[in-house]
Amino acid sequence: MKKLFTLLFLATSMICFGQNKNFLKEAESLNFYGVDYSAAKVFGAAETPAEFKVAFDRINQLFITETKKYDVSKKLKVRVNEISLDAVNQVNGAINPQKLMTTDTNYTLSEEQIKQIVKALPTQNKPGIGLVIIAKLLNKAEAYGSYQVVFFNTDTKEIIQDWATGGKARGFGLRNYWAGSIYKVINNL
Repeated sequence: MKKLFTLLFLATSMICFGQNKNFLKEAESLNFYGVDYSAAKVFGAAETPAEFKVAFDRINQLFITETKKYDVSKKLKVRVNEISLDAVNQVNGAINPQKLMTTDTNYTLSEEQIKQIVKALPTQNKPGIGLVIIAKLLNKAEAYGSYQVVFFNTDTKEIIQDWATGGKARGFGLRNYWAGSIYKVINNL
């Protein structure tokens, strides 16, 4: 009976996940804005907040320097007009280092917080679809990064579709370790 419920749950989850991207079939293209760490928290890491701020910038640069590995367009099967990191670099640069670390392993962001983060992104208000990955909790003890994938109207900043996701962190060095979790998130798009 347990196996039946597990199988039913997995089948339902897969169907629901598949529905998340239906709106993209009508989209010709989108703009990708990278990873927004402005509301993220870090748990259990020995590195300093300053080191994390540098790593956040370097992780976002991977979308430019390692485009084949971090190819959002290929996974979504939608042309990416532009990879514009200016908006996330601006909000990530304003992260208060004193508020980056946490002792709360259950830290997450509410739907309202997600909406506010999207509204705060300094993007150009022009018609189209934007995609941003919002970091929530980087849990070193669990070697896992939690994120919210958000598609939004670039003109109005209204969220079109979003879902929670995450990925196992792995790699050598701070940047590569957490970039490993982003790689998993992109592969699950």
